[in-house]
Amino acid sequence: MAIDKKEDKRQTNPQSFDKIVKDVFAPIYPVIAQQIKEKTNITDGICLDVGCGTGALGRALAKITELEFIFFDQSSQMLELTQNYAVEEDILYRSNFLNGDIHNIDLEDASVDIVISRGSTPFWDDWAKAYSEIARVLKVGGKAYIGGGFGNAELREKIINQMNENNPNWRDSFKDKLKPEREALPSILASLDLAHFSIIDDESGFWAFMIK
Repeated sequence: MAIDKKEDKRQTNPQSFDKIVKDVFAPIYPVIAQQIKEKTNITDGICLDVGCGTGALGRALAKITELEFIFFDQSSQMLELTQNYAVEEDILYRSNFLNGDIHNIDLEDASVDIVISRGSTPFWDDWAKAYSEIARVLKVGGKAYIGGGFGNAELREKIINQMNENNPNWRDSFKDKLKPEREALPSILASLDLAHFSIIDDESGFWAFMIK
């Protein structure tokens, strides 16, 4: 699928982001992907990777499932990097790339089996609208695993220490949104037409788990 270029509101440098993902965060994605697989028990169908960046989480999940992927991000440059990785990792044949806004996902109702996202929610302008869109595109019985974390306590400590050494201010762009989002999330999820939801808050991170 061609990448339709839209404005990147985050002003994130894709090359710098890609380097940090490869040099620092790379070990967390296989761990989180395995946790998603075990929690959702969905290994085929269509997966929407929301705010995918360079697609690291979706690409890790692709290695252990037969899922087809829609890599979704507001940055066309991020998606171009994701597409390059999909070629390198031989998953291009089951990958699509969608440039757009989480508050208005350009997909049909009930069109995906699973939605995943790590680390993008602090950058959403309207959490209620974003989660509503995620619920809308999920099929009945579909599941979502949305949030942030490092997979386990050991990885969390290692990566936070490394990031603090490189840039003590690395959390400045999102840290003020973490607490308000966590406080708002239970009522947001309760307002949606879901068969089940729960909030995971443990050493793996902070995640919203949803079943349509």
